[in-house]
Amino acid sequence: MRSPAVRRAGEADLDALSLMLTGLSDLSLYFRFQAGVGRPPRPALLLRMLCPNGASWVADRDDEVVGHAMWAWVAGSPGTAELAAVISDAEQHRGLGVRMLAIAAADAIAAGATHFLFVVSSANDASLRMVRRRWPDATVERDGALLMFHAPARVPAQMSQARSMAVTSTSAAAAVS
Repeated sequence: MRSPAVRRAGEADLDALSLMLTGLSDLSLYFRFQAGVGRPPRPALLLRMLCPNGASWVADRDDEVVGHAMWAWVAGSPGTAELAAVISDAEQHRGLGVRMLAIAAADAIAAGATHFLFVVSSANDASLRMVRRRWPDATVERDGALLMFHAPARVPAQMSQARSMAVTSTSAAAAVS
């Protein structure tokens, strides 16, 4: 099975992203949003995901969105970008989330981010391991059931190869279009 193509997202992806989110398990939805989003999700939520005050990407395979990642500036915290991703249940634990976060991290740094914020449910063991492994110098504070990791903005070495592969596949896809 070929790897999903990662490309910039936009309003044209609204229906496909809605379909992906509607198909997520309740647990996957909770881990990403920590609140109910509705099925299908409200268009206002989808537009904030597709057109944040930063940038967003979708991963698709055969015209089906299987992942979304984004970064957005954190209000009141100059230079801090929040990174987030959500991957379809069938694609989880295959490296797509890490690959997409690497792309988002590199783009946020290019836009001037000096720090990253990750907001993670304390029950989301996979995401907690990913953040701790790739940003080991992150500080963490608890806000109820949420852990907020603050890390220096960098693309960890473990992500560099994934980022290169994603950029190459995106460039190749653009050349074909």
